[in-house]
Amino acid sequence: MNPHAGVERMEPSTTLVVVVSYNVAPLLARCLESIRQAGESLAGQCERLDVVVVDNASTDGSAELVRARFPEVRLIVNARNLGFGAACNQGAAADADYVLFLNPDAALTPGALPALLARVRSTPRAGMAGPRVTYSDGRPQPTRRRFPTLGALLLESTPLEWRRPGWGPLRRYHMADRPAYDAAPVDWLSGACLLARKAAFDEAGGFSPSFFMYFEEVDLSRRMAAYGWQTWYEPDAHVVHHHSRSADQDLLARDRHYYGSKYRYVARYWGGAVARGLSLFTTALFAAELTVRCARRDAAGARRYGALVRWHLLTATLATTPPGAAESQCDNETLSSLRCAQGSP
Repeated sequence: MNPHAGVERMEPSTTLVVVVSYNVAPLLARCLESIRQAGESLAGQCERLDVVVVDNASTDGSAELVRARFPEVRLIVNARNLGFGAACNQGAAADADYVLFLNPDAALTPGALPALLARVRSTPRAGMAGPRVTYSDGRPQPTRRRFPTLGALLLESTPLEWRRPGWGPLRRYHMADRPAYDAAPVDWLSGACLLARKAAFDEAGGFSPSFFMYFEEVDLSRRMAAYGWQTWYEPDAHVVHHHSRSADQDLLARDRHYYGSKYRYVARYWGGAVARGLSLFTTALFAAELTVRCARRDAAGARRYGALVRWHLLTATLATTPPGAAESQCDNETLSSLRCAQGSP
């Protein structure tokens, strides 16, 4: 049964599609072609689809590709890489009813965009909705999350998780206890594809530029929740995601961005002292893993964990200073409510 059957026809609307690209030209072309096909499928339904690509200083001809093959797309070319969230805000700075943030290594399947639009329109407090996501070979790519507890943050993306992934706090964080194909509100969704109600996105202040990459979508979802907006998982929409193709071009930089954003997130919602404690705990775990990799003569693993230990010892503390309330675009009362949020059941 179609859960959207019987939804009243809405007034004509504009959907803005924002794609932030960085050195993934072939995948960007597939992404934009899927958007073009989605626009054609909406033709005649009084729907307007505007597309903007924000290129974060790519050097692989991405901007030239957009100009040559997708002249209908508005192109913003940054002189330097501003990060994902800041570039998303650039692209979203236009009038629209809805804004779809789509990774350049993702592609819409037929019917994905109409299903997301139907979900947001039929649910008055839905501020964002995200699809069911799969890898290119069809394997499911879990995207649903609860807001992380400190217990989950102590474990996730550390050797403790990699060696024993079944920890209770992590299973709850990854929503392993909930059916995978039920449309339902969730705390947050990973940002490969997110459709936002523009009014809700603007009310929450958009993505925080303090998160260069990673944790920007969980931070946005928490701020939207503080204003009473929900984030919905809509499995009737399907997106194929090649996953982290931009970030994986420099694994050491990816690690630094990930853990830096993680500590900034903790500093924002639990304070700088807790973030520094988490950083020290994680440093000890990586140092222990470095010892293991050296004993096994695993040169590649030793290089990675050695770099992580050095970064944590030398610069990680810079990420543990809480951002100012003005930058977070929330007042003190809102920040307090966010720190007290417990997440969905």
